[in-house]
Amino acid sequence: MISIKDLRSLRIFGIALFDLLLSFIGMIILFLILWKLHFPMLNKYRFIISGIILTIPLGIIIHVIFGTNTMLNYYLGLSLKP
Repeated sequence: MISIKDLRSLRIFGIALFDLLLSFIGMIILFLILWKLHFPMLNKYRFIISGIILTIPLGIIIHVIFGTNTMLNYYLGLSLKP
């Protein structure tokens, strides 16, 4: 049986690819919902691409706000090494 620890073991530059992929999927779903409810006049694909581009900066900001030490924030000098 595959555990969450096994899924998070695949890393690139110390960042778990599983977490990054889930973040991208979550932002795509969030931006699709926002597009459908509030911004149907905008181009759907450009709106989704903007969500993908904002995934990492928003993740950095949220981790800093909640004080979570991550490797990316450590590389950027924003937190301690996890």
